[in-house]
Amino acid sequence: MSKPRILLAMITAGNGHKAPADALKSGFERLYPGVFEIDVLDFANEIGDTIFDNFTKNTWNWMLRNPWSAYYGQLLLEWVIPREITRWVTARMLRHHARNAAFFVRNRYDLLVSTHYFTVQALSDARRKFGVTVPLIGIVTDPFDGHVLWADEHADELIVNSPRAKRSLERSGVKPERVSVYGYPLGLQFVGNKDNRADSRAELGLQSAQLTILQSAGGEGLGGQLEMFVRAVLTANLDVQYVVACGRNEQLLERLLALKAEFPQSKTTLEPRGYISNMHTYLSASDVVLGKAGASTTLEALATGHPMFHTSFVNQSEKTNVEFCVEHRVGQYLPQPEDLVKTLQGFLAHPAQLEVLRENVKALDLEVGTLEIARHLVEKYLYYAVPSRSEAEEVTV
Repeated sequence: MSKPRILLAMITAGNGHKAPADALKSGFERLYPGVFEIDVLDFANEIGDTIFDNFTKNTWNWMLRNPWSAYYGQLLLEWVIPREITRWVTARMLRHHARNAAFFVRNRYDLLVSTHYFTVQALSDARRKFGVTVPLIGIVTDPFDGHVLWADEHADELIVNSPRAKRSLERSGVKPERVSVYGYPLGLQFVGNKDNRADSRAELGLQSAQLTILQSAGGEGLGGQLEMFVRAVLTANLDVQYVVACGRNEQLLERLLALKAEFPQSKTTLEPRGYISNMHTYLSASDVVLGKAGASTTLEALATGHPMFHTSFVNQSEKTNVEFCVEHRVGQYLPQPEDLVKTLQGFLAHPAQLEVLRENVKALDLEVGTLEIARHLVEKYLYYAVPSRSEAEEVTV
């Protein structure tokens, strides 16, 4: 007898949609080892929609280079353009993609889960127009927002991270009973991370005693502004360890190595690193996390007890991550290099300032929803494939 199959569909525009999909796969496998076949797919690329795949990824890269245009463009969609027009335009744009999606998933999967809004819409249209009948769930990857492109009222369920995001979806026409609130789906390596700072720094070859900043350039390695921050800290000669995860941007890595060579006598220990797969270890080694206001970066930092300092945001959805950290006093918005220098000088002179932020993060008691979401999806949509909880307990006994 074949195993039930789960599709986790996303688009690798950055890492913000891929990381939750990978996390959910780990959650399914932890709770139900060997029960399901699970595919995490860069969906448009996988089904051969090269034009649409290039469009979405190139659009994201453009947004990274033009954040204010992306920000005001999203506000325009949210507050000016009627939702019916937005949905009509996206349906036209996704028509070919939805047809290909239907052909790909039909008779292949028992549950469809998507962590990207365009894939949610394409799969939803595949169900309504092209005869796909299996359940469809959207995982909203903006923790504190549910913008209009997520608002597909035909999905069986949309799962969000906060009441604020749920209200956003309801405002865009999604019925309240179709929206569920769970903790954010982070990788299980970020749950109950027991690594200690000294061991992690030794494992990564870092200095053991210096105040350590971790700055992520994201999966694609966004440079530019990041380099200005690094240069400002080096010029200020701060006694800190500055670790930069450069992602896939090899040129950024080379430029930072060259920048390090410019300051051989600086008290600042600059540690540029390439693409890293053990972010949880780097977080464990760090005191402060710095970077763009992406959802995964923000939630990974907070879930492991680290204050989050944002240097930029791309759109309104990312701005809500900044607002959350500032409102709850678990981070700051530092848009200029001199803001970072001043903040670090304060921490060096008064370490208790950083300790207050750490205590605020601890008080959040942030819930990671990976296992709860995986269990919910199986018990609601794939209940026939596994024993009920009571039956499982009887077997265990």
